[in-house]
Amino acid sequence: MFFFIVGVLVNRLVIEIRRQTVRYQTVAEALAETNRQLESAQEEARRSERLAALGQMAAGLAHEIRNPLGVIKGSAEMLSQKIADTNPLASELAGYISSEVNRLSSFVTRFLDFARPQQIALQPYAIPEVLDRSLAMVAERHPGSAVRVVRNYAPGLPHASVDAELCESAFVNLIQNAYEAMGDAGGELRVETGEAERDGRKGIEVRIADTGPGIPVALREEIFNPFVTTKKTGTGLGLSIVSKIVDAHHGSIRVEERPGGGTSFIIFLPVEHVAVPECGAKIAL
Repeated sequence: MFFFIVGVLVNRLVIEIRRQTVRYQTVAEALAETNRQLESAQEEARRSERLAALGQMAAGLAHEIRNPLGVIKGSAEMLSQKIADTNPLASELAGYISSEVNRLSSFVTRFLDFARPQQIALQPYAIPEVLDRSLAMVAERHPGSAVRVVRNYAPGLPHASVDAELCESAFVNLIQNAYEAMGDAGGELRVETGEAERDGRKGIEVRIADTGPGIPVALREEIFNPFVTTKKTGTGLGLSIVSKIVDAHHGSIRVEERPGGGTSFIIFLPVEHVAVPECGAKIAL
């Protein structure tokens, strides 16, 4: 009887220890996930602060540059017209000045797009429709491209509360980057949507993935900062503008390596709970 009672007590003790172990493991996992989310939130906050400071500086700098550029361009064009017949070489050089001013003016415009506060008009929109317009716009810029687009839109998605024009601009930036990353050789551009939840908020997740060379690991943490780019001729402002647009929608964006090679950009946008018809299934072009 003594050994039986001891056995029962030991068994209960072992069961209780196992329960406590499982409970501690669950708490530890929850704490680890909370710490991960906190670190991510802190990093996003630091990035937003850096972007805000740079934005204020950029706005003033861009305006100061744009005014002299207008004078230089106008003077170069007038000079080219006056000496076109008498001095072809000088006229050609004046043309170079005008074309370089145009290039610099385009850069300043992108600088202002990054710097100016985003004025957004939120309305319920079907994200697949915005994506389709963005894909069509970039495809028109690359006629005959070897890029194969695969759409995979989850059916029955709710509308997201977005500024469709700004979202279209963000998607065009990402899709254009994918086309340029894959180059003349082409590849597969996969555009997917699905329902998701972030920090207790329901929303839509958009994944834009290409089969290009990918982004170096050392740059992935900085890729959304201004002037960080993997392109030889890039300004490094495109992804900063995309990030700013997503932030203005209280969403999030991150970059991941695509299995098998390439890059995936994952955007989360909050939704409005509006019932909509099915948005379609997988389509390959």
